[in-house]
Amino acid sequence: MTRCLPLEIPQSVGELTAGWLTDAVRSSGLVQDSRVVGFEAGSPGSGVGFQGQTIRVSLDWDVNEPDAPTAVLVKFPSANRGNRGLGETEGAYDREFDFYERFSANFPVRVPRLVYSVRDPGPPQVTRKRQEQIVNGLPAPLLRLIGRHARRLLRASKRRYALVLEYVPDARVTTALDLPPEEDLSTILSTLARMHAYFWRRPVLADKTVIEWSMVTQMPNVMNGVYRAWRDDVVLRDPEVFTDRFMRHADWFRDHIVDLVVHLDEPLSFRHGDCRTDNMLFAAGGLVLVDFGVMGSGRPAGDVAYLLSETVPPGPGARDTFLRLCREYHRALVAAGVDDHPLDEFLEDCDIVLALQAYRTVLIEGAYEADYGDDSLAHLWGPRIGSLLCEEPPNR
Repeated sequence: MTRCLPLEIPQSVGELTAGWLTDAVRSSGLVQDSRVVGFEAGSPGSGVGFQGQTIRVSLDWDVNEPDAPTAVLVKFPSANRGNRGLGETEGAYDREFDFYERFSANFPVRVPRLVYSVRDPGPPQVTRKRQEQIVNGLPAPLLRLIGRHARRLLRASKRRYALVLEYVPDARVTTALDLPPEEDLSTILSTLARMHAYFWRRPVLADKTVIEWSMVTQMPNVMNGVYRAWRDDVVLRDPEVFTDRFMRHADWFRDHIVDLVVHLDEPLSFRHGDCRTDNMLFAAGGLVLVDFGVMGSGRPAGDVAYLLSETVPPGPGARDTFLRLCREYHRALVAAGVDDHPLDEFLEDCDIVLALQAYRTVLIEGAYEADYGDDSLAHLWGPRIGSLLCEEPPNR
């Protein structure tokens, strides 16, 4: 049962108050005596993802102290109970809180400053792990049944979460609807290389008290239950996206999921985990990484191939472009001091991640409500992933 803190924790824009915002900003030390006397929420730059809500809130102060922010970002969990239940199963909210509370103050690349964080406590790690083991060990037919009804069965908790972050003004972002220029990709790749090199093989990455969530999935058999429940429906629904080659890679990941999860989760470095350009802000001071709800430790290809699977233009030359950019990243990683991650090993990891991306696209189309503008995220992303896949899955 959820134990609620004896605190006010707003869960929507309608629950925000000037008093709560005042206390939140004061807790960071940015202001001492000033009070918020007015605010406006939902201005441009706000967004609703399928696991959460990110709202820009403009602030009016009674006294203008030097460091008083004119705006902050406030993050709430998703109002979509099905998406929230699926997200909580993989620790989406706790991961982001853990990142900002444990890593953000001394991170090697720019991230938004943490202003305030508050969340109701979750179950102890040992209890959660025991529950995961029980559910993950259920018979395959039952897991498939659970997968078919995952949105209803994986219920959202009653925990409350609220995160207040620095707002980065005048930032440029490329959404999944568009393809970024290659110079942006080069900037992102060099930034990722710097981040990965900074954390390379640090012991903290394997410390489950610091990074307790698996990078790929907590429960691979449950994940496969969802996949098996929706696979055939998804292929029938859109065979132009879910082609034979696409499904060979997705099915290969399904068939080897336990071993591949262990491989990709090897704690070589810190991983952002959701390297879409939506989560990369180009600001006056340089690139800013945001949204750490899938953060963890693992192999760096998980960030690199994930990024490129969204951003390389589909078409006959896509695979060559993908490999060229992968090599560009690897050169930057080596230049940053990593000398024990061979190129051929990295490129094989990238192909494994592409298969994982194909697998995830089936899950997104089947189990999530993940519309992006007038189309689904799977329909936008699927053709780009499909253009990058080699003819057959990796031979390992």
